Amino acid sequence: MATLHLTADKVNPLKLATDGQTIYRDTKLEGFGLRVGTQRKAYFVEKRVDGRTVRHTIGIHGQITAEEARRLAGIKLGELTAGKDLNAEKRDRVLARVAAKAAKAAAAEYTVEALCDWYVKHQRGLGKQSATDAAGIFAKHVNQSAFAALPARELTAKQATALIRTVVEAGHARTAAKLRAYLRAAYALAQGADTNPQAPAALVLFGVETNPVASTAAIKNAAGTRDVTLTDEELGEVLRLLAARRTVSHDDALAALELSLILGGQRLAQVLRITAADVDCEAATVTLFDPKGRRIVARRHVLPLTATALELVNTCMAVRRAEWLFGDKAVQTNKDTVARKGVELLAEAQANIARRTKGRAPTRPKIEARDLRRTAETMLAAMGVSKDTRAQLLSHGLGGVQDRHYDQHTYMSEKRAALVAWEARLIALRDRTPLASNVRELNRAA
Repeated sequence: MATLHLTADKVNPLKLATDGQTIYRDTKLEGFGLRVGTQRKAYFVEKRVDGRTVRHTIGIHGQITAEEARRLAGIKLGELTAGKDLNAEKRDRVLARVAAKAAKAAAAEYTVEALCDWYVKHQRGLGKQSATDAAGIFAKHVNQSAFAALPARELTAKQATALIRTVVEAGHARTAAKLRAYLRAAYALAQGADTNPQAPAALVLFGVETNPVASTAAIKNAAGTRDVTLTDEELGEVLRLLAARRTVSHDDALAALELSLILGGQRLAQVLRITAADVDCEAATVTLFDPKGRRIVARRHVLPLTATALELVNTCMAVRRAEWLFGDKAVQTNKDTVARKGVELLAEAQANIARRTKGRAPTRPKIEARDLRRTAETMLAAMGVSKDTRAQLLSHGLGGVQDRHYDQHTYMSEKRAALVAWEARLIALRDRTPLASNVRELNRAA
């Protein structure tokens, strides 16, 4: 390596290297040197510290003079002798730049929208039917909001409130309540991902430490509770319309609505998921799967098929276009489609009654498809079907310890008796005839 007394008159004439670099060591101050590269000349100090050579750049020639570099070299060599790490600040700056770049990349990847997507994926993996509902609500009210691209860990309670308030102010209190529930669950899952082996590992990378949605106020009066039930005349008219439609052509949505009613008022979402494998024509049963609540595995809900129900199921089996009974090869019939067609049918039923009575009947509230389930249970209760049998028939109120772990009775005979009596009641309402003489209402439980 070359040596040179590093003064201005010696350094100024030095030409830049054409390739690589040339090192010049000062002849007067040991450890002081000059590095000449292809683009610049840089002063440095160099010294062995703790068994390794430490080189530290002082400055660039032209930005500082040779005299300034020599003075600084004396100071820096003294610091090196004292054991100071002169390159720590440079390393910290580099690490800070790397960390900032990583944080920027993480902010772009681990957003509120991405967290919602992961939650939906996790719920679908568990077989939760609510995942589809959550995906739709997130797509409409989160992904199109100003907070979608915000890093998930940075969302505040005030911002979460603003997000939910937008839906409330649009007049959709029930949807707002669902949005709050799903978003709160998504944050709870991410917050506990560190210690939850069942949570996706990717959620740990979101770095969520608090749940901003947990401190938002619950949406009051958003349950959408209704107490509307159909009258005998309304239910009879609905049954007549369904029968009339069926004689003209098969409609998956209306068939699902009718089967739900014949089976005692089953949930439409569960009826729409019936596949050919769920139907046992020889045993005259159909199996629904009830995922509601916090069940990890959907509850098997086996129902006997009465003659009317079996006839309808056989019709659906004959015209089905996929493994499921309702829908085409690509997708099952959507419950919103059933609800829409149900509303149209129910409105027609009420209009027919109004024409016949010429306005003499009392004003009735508009009936909806979801009122059929409530109507069925109300009428079954009036017929003397016990509360326990109704719970088994409609698969609700079975979350207690006794029902989940101890009572393993299938209740098939009780459900069959109830559905046979219900079938007779529906036929009588449809045909405007009294119950057949050989059909008795069930004895009310003591």
